Amino acid sequence: MTRTSTLVTAIFLLWTGAICADEKQPLRQGALEGVWKLVSVELNGQPLSMEKLQDSRLTVQGPKYSFKLGDIRLEMTHVMHPDKQPQAMEMTIVEGSDKGKTFHAIYKLDGNTLTICRHSQPDMPRPTEFGTKPDSGLLLIVWSRDKS
Repeated sequence: MTRTSTLVTAIFLLWTGAICADEKQPLRQGALEGVWKLVSVELNGQPLSMEKLQDSRLTVQGPKYSFKLGDIRLEMTHVMHPDKQPQAMEMTIVEGSDKGKTFHAIYKLDGNTLTICRHSQPDMPRPTEFGTKPDSGLLLIVWSRDKS
């Protein structure tokens, strides 16, 4: 009887683990949830001064992706593609003169550090690697999860 109950318990735990793993997979979209502070920005191979950018915040809530710096706001929705290599995302502008335009980006999430590489202008091709070069029009943005 002990052997049978051990086997049943083991099968149950494996089955429960498989269900939990399947349920966690769609949560990749929610991996960015929260508030992020800007760590660094590189444009066209040159780092930007963080003096005026240090108060930048990115808030991700569900599909909403909001950038704020002082009075400047950029509201977008985002869709992640964690199965692509490198991982990809689309960020579509939802208001203003560029409404409906999309940034095609790549990203990597390493613990509490989010790195995004995209063109500075929307509707440009997706970058294939993390980094920028002179006159490339590419931005490399590093965010850190804001724990305050």
